[in-house]
Amino acid sequence: MIETRARCLAPALRIVWVSLGVAAVSPVSAPLAAEQSVTERLKAAATATCTDSGGDGSAIGNALGGAIQLDIEPLKIQGREAGTRARYELGDGARVFVERFAPGGGLRRVVVVYHAPAERARRPEWMVIADGECRIVAGRRLVYDGPGAPAFIEGTDASLTRVEVREPLNPPVPEGGTGEGVLVALVDSGVNYLLDAVRRRMARGADGGLLGFDYWDMDPRPFDSNPARSPFLPQRHGTQTAGVLIAEAPSSRLVVYRYPRPDMRRMAALVEDAAAKGVVIVNLSLGSTDAEEWAAFAEAARKHPEMLFIASAGNDGRDIDAQPVFPAALRLENLLTATSSTDSGALAAGSNWGAGSVDLLVPAEGLVTIDFYGRPKLVSGSSYAAARVSALAACLLAAHPGWKGPQLKAAIIDRVQPPADNAVRRVAKGLLGSPSETDRGVCKAEPRGVEVVARSRIGVEELYGDSKMPGGVSIALDASLVMLQGTQWSRALLESVAREAAGIFAQCGVGFRGFEVFELRTPRRYLYFNDAHATALVRGFEVPRPAVFFVRDTLQRIAFDAEAIGRAGGKRRPELVDTVWMTEEVGHPGIAFAHELYHVLADSGAHSDDAANLMYARTSAENKRLDEAQCMRMRKVGAAYGHLTPVK
Repeated sequence: MIETRARCLAPALRIVWVSLGVAAVSPVSAPLAAEQSVTERLKAAATATCTDSGGDGSAIGNALGGAIQLDIEPLKIQGREAGTRARYELGDGARVFVERFAPGGGLRRVVVVYHAPAERARRPEWMVIADGECRIVAGRRLVYDGPGAPAFIEGTDASLTRVEVREPLNPPVPEGGTGEGVLVALVDSGVNYLLDAVRRRMARGADGGLLGFDYWDMDPRPFDSNPARSPFLPQRHGTQTAGVLIAEAPSSRLVVYRYPRPDMRRMAALVEDAAAKGVVIVNLSLGSTDAEEWAAFAEAARKHPEMLFIASAGNDGRDIDAQPVFPAALRLENLLTATSSTDSGALAAGSNWGAGSVDLLVPAEGLVTIDFYGRPKLVSGSSYAAARVSALAACLLAAHPGWKGPQLKAAIIDRVQPPADNAVRRVAKGLLGSPSETDRGVCKAEPRGVEVVARSRIGVEELYGDSKMPGGVSIALDASLVMLQGTQWSRALLESVAREAAGIFAQCGVGFRGFEVFELRTPRRYLYFNDAHATALVRGFEVPRPAVFFVRDTLQRIAFDAEAIGRAGGKRRPELVDTVWMTEEVGHPGIAFAHELYHVLADSGAHSDDAANLMYARTSAENKRLDEAQCMRMRKVGAAYGHLTPVK
């Protein structure tokens, strides 16, 4: 859920720049010589934060060239003091803000923000980020267009002199999109329409233009950006919400609206625009505690009983009957409010509730969606509970195109069940069990468990082109290959991968007797590897090991395109021992397969410094050689563990 009003939060230290697959993030290598005098002072100010022993700000003021400290105040995060925030004014009228993030008294981060004097008002131009020892980590710079609107965020290296990437803030909308499908209005921070997965699902008019609108900037480009907390680190919420809708309502078309934070009275025009376009379902994964902000919306919504508005309850861990959050707590006949539950139906930690205001509990913890950059991401909270209800509504409406808001609301409520014990009397209607796991309108149910849909074998002839293993092979492996439906892996590709690995292992006298291939139909979350998903998958499907699983992508905190879990390294995740996990992103899959399988057979995480060696850390087409010591270890350990047995 996003807030329509900002809270004072320190920006995150972690800087991640990832290609969007289009021209959204452009790697560049441009010096910023013209900015040097400013950046040198900002770097000096960040460094001086650690030497400001007097605590009066004089060292920082001197580093800024004699700037005057205007004030200093506590820096609060979620109501708790976590440092200080000081304002300085330079001789030319520029302002500098220095934030010391020091929860518990220990300095963890320093953020220096520069607002340059401009024709109408000061505008933010630079952010310098330093660690707890006041060492510069990175910089961010706002670049403005001719009319003076922010056009790009540039990310610099630690010297602040070289731009490494450039990210747009309001790019042109690319051509393309969807034709037929149920319209769902997504009122949020916008979406990243440069991502193919999003662009293809956005509704367009007869002229090819988007049906949605940006009511924040008042232009037809509802690009995902909420700069309320920081213009340098904008929140990217809408793309994640859209990802849930796209996944669970494949027949939907998104009418995207960027919500009007500068003037919430524009919500009335937003509702009228959606109604004029024939929208019945409106997703509202946002809110605030100011009822007046939502007065215009409430009045407009009452005028359109044919529409169904689906709101998120919020994630403050409170009763919104007593402490309202809007629009969730509005008493509208055509409003459904959803909050997040665990898979078992218990109210999720931190989720809001209200026996009068909140209608539905919806499992929305640990959902897989896409982030702003198109990467898979795990999300939780009431924003995604609301999105799941909107997706359900879209599936039902596609099956019953004549329905309006009242019929949709009744059909959704008809699906609720009694909530878990800890949620009794927390919501008005009940638990909407995982919506995507049941048939719903035109949308088929996702599998609830693991189902084997096909089984085959890749034999010696497919691996070696002969009915027997090559001469020199004296010890051999039987293993399992597990392919998940919904990925780009195919049996033909697995055969090619295994064949290349067989040629590599033959140099050590190690052969493959064959591979049992299992094709599985699973819940969508299992397509993305992480410890929790992998553990749940292997609990639901026992397969002979070693086993290699072919998945779509990874959600591990430290992400690798392929990962092996041997016995020595599997102590913290014992259920995954003797498995390999290969993603679609892996390069040179046959070599990578051999590399990861060696980790398991040799029970070693060691890598080689030899770029031609199979166990070189970066897989390339040249990584095929194994030395005598490596071969000996693989044969010895593999035999000791029972993975490798003599060829008779």
